[in-house]
Amino acid sequence: MNRKDFFRKGLAKAFSVMEEGVNEISETWKTAVEEEKKAEPEKSSPKKNQIKVPKPKTVKSKFKGFRNLQFPPGADTKGKRFFSKCTACSDCIYACPYSVLFPVPDDKTGKHFPHMDVNLNACMLCKDYPCISACETGALLPYKKNESPKFGKAKGFFQHCINSRTGEKTCETCAITCPIPNVVKFKGNKPSFSNDCVGCGLCVSSCPTFPKAIQVQ
Repeated sequence: MNRKDFFRKGLAKAFSVMEEGVNEISETWKTAVEEEKKAEPEKSSPKKNQIKVPKPKTVKSKFKGFRNLQFPPGADTKGKRFFSKCTACSDCIYACPYSVLFPVPDDKTGKHFPHMDVNLNACMLCKDYPCISACETGALLPYKKNESPKFGKAKGFFQHCINSRTGEKTCETCAITCPIPNVVKFKGNKPSFSNDCVGCGLCVSSCPTFPKAIQVQ
């Protein structure tokens, strides 16, 4: 017997043994399954009128879209003048030297009204208000002397403030950057914001902590 025939016969014998083992395992498995089925009690199928179909639950979306959005300076939104006069031309957006304004689509009118979020990018309260000057439709009205816009009010979160970590009045950045006098006052090392706050967001942008210790609401 040559080498090739020897190996062929050896492999054939090995495969034959493996096949017998597999067949034996398969038969044993089938027998066990059949016995298990016989041991289980027959379950009566429920009638149609007994089947209760659960009502679909209404899932409320947690997404609220843009948050803390404000309209540009000079926008009279309470009297709805702004919405009737604004043509969504974006002239005020292009006129803003600090790129604070951006368009937001309105589902009701289909227009893209200008908005800003002072918690992300502060309004610099420009003296000449180029955004108002650029508006040719009268949607943005100029302010009178000693009059300022009102976007909201700053609220402090002292747990994020540097002063809460040091225990001293280490940081006064919010008071230094605030353009309105006497808005930011300290009680010990804790800053507070008066009702004269216009909500420009300059204190938010200058706050060195993360998360921010201030937010305009």
